[in-house]
Amino acid sequence: MELTEIKQTIRQLKKQKAEIRASSKEKKTLKRIQRKVRLLKRESRIASREKKLAAQKAASDAAAREAAEKAAAAKATG
Repeated sequence: MELTEIKQTIRQLKKQKAEIRASSKEKKTLKRIQRKVRLLKRESRIASREKKLAAQKAASDAAAREAAEKAAAAKATG
């Protein structure tokens, strides 16, 4: 699941939870929704961490490529 999809699902579940609380006190349903929210929050933390690591890897690859190009240019002129 994409990070934005996870966050949208969490928002929808929270709205459902608020509606259930307003209408009736179904404890079993509330607990089920709360568990889904907890699991989705965990999943979103993992997804954001992976996204952050991918961005860092891309940045380091770009820096390494740039350094290699500078070295090749210096070697060609030198």
